[in-house]
Amino acid sequence: MLRLLLLLSLLIPGVSFAAVLEGYAGARLQDEQSRPGVNYRLVLSELKRSQATTFGEHELRVKGDLTRRVWALPEHIPLEDVTQFFSEQLSGAETLYACDGLDCGSSHFWANEIFSNSRLVGRDPQQQYRVFKQPDAQGGTRVFVLYVVQRATRQVLVNLDELTTRDAVSVERDLAEQINQALTASHGWLPGFSVSRGQLNKTASEPLIRVLQELTPSLKRRLYLVVHCYEASHMADNIACSEQLAEQLRQATAAGEQQLNISGHGALTAAPHDGLQPALRFIFWPGR
Repeated sequence: MLRLLLLLSLLIPGVSFAAVLEGYAGARLQDEQSRPGVNYRLVLSELKRSQATTFGEHELRVKGDLTRRVWALPEHIPLEDVTQFFSEQLSGAETLYACDGLDCGSSHFWANEIFSNSRLVGRDPQQQYRVFKQPDAQGGTRVFVLYVVQRATRQVLVNLDELTTRDAVSVERDLAEQINQALTASHGWLPGFSVSRGQLNKTASEPLIRVLQELTPSLKRRLYLVVHCYEASHMADNIACSEQLAEQLRQATAAGEQQLNISGHGALTAAPHDGLQPALRFIFWPGR
């Protein structure tokens, strides 16, 4: 297949075929399809739920040519090994978003709403989602969306979408605008706070970190950030989680003489969503 695509790219002027990523060793290809000119729903953030509808806090609608492949893997292969295998093939690409396990929200959402494949429904704690992008040889952008999940039967499935588009694909600018817009209020929740496996995901949280670093000393003195965790059944564990994340965010945003006021308060404030993902609240004091 790869040789055929490369041959066609040479024979047909003006047509670009993206090189297909190598599949995991021992995996069985269950489905492969190519669709030109699709309107792709690209999720670049944690999930939210409102009025019985689940959606990404930050989504883009991107038009392009899509290649989708689904593999079934041999048993007992760690999800982390599979994700790393594909990530290494994209070592030069930019990571737009990454989440693991419960931080990815509902597996039903990804399987049915994003990939239209009910076979991908699996265990919420056993899933990994990645979005990469890199320039295309024809001046466009190639986007790779990887979803790895373990089903209730313990079978591991991999969905890999490869999208070639000329649309703008950027999470940083849009998120930075959302964060700055949120900070015009006196208090509220800040978007762009990403956590993976209980640790601050610095790559996915880069727009948030950069905005916070670039605040004026006066705003930093008045701004108080509060990290909340909700996953644990015991409040003490949620408080410990939030304090740890607060310290990681404090270190990540350290810039200039005036440091930010960041603390962790567990689940002592109701979550802004129906999920269990950690969240970041802010308040300016004195109030605006």
